[in-house]
Amino acid sequence: MFFNIYRVVHLLITGVIIVPFAWFLAEGGLGENFSGDRFTDPKMLLVIPVWVLGSVLLFLKKTVKWGLIITFLPIILAVLWVSISILRTLVSS
Repeated sequence: MFFNIYRVVHLLITGVIIVPFAWFLAEGGLGENFSGDRFTDPKMLLVIPVWVLGSVLLFLKKTVKWGLIITFLPIILAVLWVSISILRTLVSS
């Protein structure tokens, strides 16, 4: 019973983190959008289906561990992207 509650809490926390962050990155982040398109980098939205795949695997008995790992992948990608952007800014200035 506790593990089922943990799964739901895990999905809520990772979903609240990754969905707005992926949307932010797809819209171009902090850069200005001169193209007039809604999403300047739409491939960043591909992390949302990866998270959904992980959430489905999380509730299947044989793939719980894989589901936990896959739902963390988009967050790891987001942290790497932000750290690379910060380092690039620090080095170039």
